[in-house]
Amino acid sequence: MNTLQIRLLSFALFAVFCATLTYWIVVLTAHPAPAPQAAAVTPSASAEDAAALFGGKLTHEVNRNIKLVGILALREGAAAIVGVGDEPARAIALGSKITDGTTLAEVRARSIVIDHNGVRSEVPLAPNAGGPTIYVR
Repeated sequence: MNTLQIRLLSFALFAVFCATLTYWIVVLTAHPAPAPQAAAVTPSASAEDAAALFGGKLTHEVNRNIKLVGILALREGAAAIVGVGDEPARAIALGSKITDGTTLAEVRARSIVIDHNGVRSEVPLAPNAGGPTIYVR
């Protein structure tokens, strides 16, 4: 190798050294990126919601449509005054059909139990609206 080749090789190696040194200076003096924001905590899904993902049906939507207005205690049994959706309230005997697939299964002192396709759920008596109370004997 002659002196010209040695000088060109030295110059190329010096250029590579300067480029490497510049890269590491930029990397080491750069400000670190801010930490990512913490993820918001979301409430866990209920078992009913999870069942709906796999073809199950939610039962609480039936209870939302049924409003218990009153309870009747009779000598031969019991009945409830129930309103479904926007329909007017009507008396339903124990064991009778309220809507398709929903029957009155049990009458309690302050609530009723409905059976919707084999699933039982309780519907509480609606609170008094503050209007006049009528007692019938």
